[in-house]
Amino acid sequence: MTGIYLGETEDVLLNRKEASTELLRMGIRRSPATLAKIFCTRSDGPPCVHLGRTPYYPRQRLHDWARGQLTGLRSSSSQPRRSGDWTVSSALDDAQP
Repeated sequence: MTGIYLGETEDVLLNRKEASTELLRMGIRRSPATLAKIFCTRSDGPPCVHLGRTPYYPRQRLHDWARGQLTGLRSSSSQPRRSGDWTVSSALDDAQP
């Protein structure tokens, strides 16, 4: 990954292609074109900053956005969609025996 790195306390910034790859690692398929369309037409996409005309996505904010898009587990489409509790610590706790 060749993202821009701003220092120890700053997050790595990913371009759209890298952000798409990062989301795929999380199991979420969003092409760079889809990320661009979400940015241009909606207000619920992942947050990004711009350097000139090029958008960059802070890695941690991208992860936070992706977790926020996931609903809680449902067993039927008739159940209402509720936000899932997909925190990093709970995911790590579930992975341990």
